[in-house]
Amino acid sequence: MRKCSKRGLLVAALLLTSLLTGCTYESGEKQFAATAPQQPDAPQTESATEWLKTAIEKGNSDPDAQKFWYKGFVKNYILSRTTTSMFEGAVIRPDGYNVDARIARQPYQYYRINDKHYVKVDENWMTAAEKPLPFDVLAGFDDLLPIMQNAVQLKDEPIYGEPSIPFQVKFTAGDWLQQSQSPLFADLKEQLAGRADIDEILKNSTVKITVWIGRNDHLLHQYETWIILPLPGGGTMDQQVLFSFYKYNDPGLQIKPPEEVEKYLLY
Repeated sequence: MRKCSKRGLLVAALLLTSLLTGCTYESGEKQFAATAPQQPDAPQTESATEWLKTAIEKGNSDPDAQKFWYKGFVKNYILSRTTTSMFEGAVIRPDGYNVDARIARQPYQYYRINDKHYVKVDENWMTAAEKPLPFDVLAGFDDLLPIMQNAVQLKDEPIYGEPSIPFQVKFTAGDWLQQSQSPLFADLKEQLAGRADIDEILKNSTVKITVWIGRNDHLLHQYETWIILPLPGGGTMDQQVLFSFYKYNDPGLQIKPPEEVEKYLLY
């Protein structure tokens, strides 16, 4: 029992790390529906890799893409238990961000402006005790570039009114972990080194990622990730992540000045 529990914790670590990199599940039978075929009449433009690469570069460099709203959720399914976390907020690069979150039914607010980090729990604002992980809801997509060569183009779909092209790709968690260069995976790779039992779990996992890229503005407007991992002894651990990004360069988007938070700080 102890051995199985340790394995479960390691797999849970992978699911948590996938969330941090910006990365998902559905109820019922534990398999994915067949991928929709590419549109017969869809224009053959750039490859999925080139579309994503352009979206990443433009998201990092285009002055009109440095502030935006976002919202999404993370659902974790462990055997018969389901937990859902909700997130909604705004980003102004490089100044900061804010996010309203509900994690395991507990409301939180996070706020960063330059080097100041605060969190609100139970109606109380506090200075973050430790420097948090770098927050970037658009981080980690570089890791997908080598994998996107196997993606298929799906039917165009508007995301918050923006015509968008969905690209979808499937692979295993083992492939993802092996190819990833993200620093968020570094500790996990070290933990799993030489673990044949964990390697087997990752090889038998399923990951499906869909990204929606604006046909006109070439920016990332939505992504969804489904991850299904088998548990030792039976059952699965599944995670679904779905985030949308909208109103890029919204003139009405503002992040409150730090003094508006600091006057309510407990410590």
